[in-house]
Amino acid sequence: MKAAPFEHHEPTTVDEAVSLLASVDEATVLAGGQSQVPLMRFRLSTPETVVDINGIEELNYVREADGHLRIGALTRHADVEESDLVADRYGSFADAAPEIGDPQIRNRGTVAGSIAQADPKGDWGSVVLAHDGELVARGPDGRRTIPADEFFLFPYETDLAGDELLTEVRVPAAREREGSAYRKLKRKVGDYAMAGVATRVILDGDGTIETAGIGLTSVDLTNSRAAEAEAVLEGEAPSADVFREAAEAAREECNPETDEHGDAEYKRRMVGVLTQRALADAVERAGIPVERGRAAQ
Repeated sequence: MKAAPFEHHEPTTVDEAVSLLASVDEATVLAGGQSQVPLMRFRLSTPETVVDINGIEELNYVREADGHLRIGALTRHADVEESDLVADRYGSFADAAPEIGDPQIRNRGTVAGSIAQADPKGDWGSVVLAHDGELVARGPDGRRTIPADEFFLFPYETDLAGDELLTEVRVPAAREREGSAYRKLKRKVGDYAMAGVATRVILDGDGTIETAGIGLTSVDLTNSRAAEAEAVLEGEAPSADVFREAAEAAREECNPETDEHGDAEYKRRMVGVLTQRALADAVERAGIPVERGRAAQ
């Protein structure tokens, strides 16, 4: 099948793109197009207007600035995968990037586009949640910063308004004793996650966990945060026992559904296993060797 007829616009600045979005009733933003184009080809999505932002060069960057890691809206998954900055300081991002689809998808798809799609099986939403991240949008009324905790509303639905353009994904810059990781279970290369867990820890001078973040993939209506598991960790010394306790809390918090990938109880168990492994990875990256112990089943 071919896509239904539509108007195609190619702005070269953010202001031009925002003006276009504000001038029509409904428009679809096209960045990487790895999800949107197939939907249009099968006429599951039939936008009358497409605003193609690939010509906005100012939105393609991965950098640290003003206390944040900043990822522009046209940054491809492969750009994150190949970034030395990410590899050196942001373990969860470095782990997640090569797990996205296949090389073709990673070379064209964008981090921001994946987050804006809000597929609960997508990886980046969980990573940004674990890092206390924010999404930066531009609309007719100016710039708006949306905490990741408030961004995901329902599957494929976000707090982003129809006349707003998501311009940047950002998380707090990594601190000296910080580590993060992402662990994902999938059936084969290129698949979405059956379950995934992103973790971030910040250690104090005594090696105690000062701050913890845990984001969950594919086990709820949206990418979600395991707040009770985070609370278990904060103020505790890293150990196999405390990781198991946090894993049990994460298992209780998640809400998976039985589908073709596995039953709900299996996914719940895998959340526990992945949480322990990702926490151990994050703490080691923060500079403390840990006893991993046996994963909870």
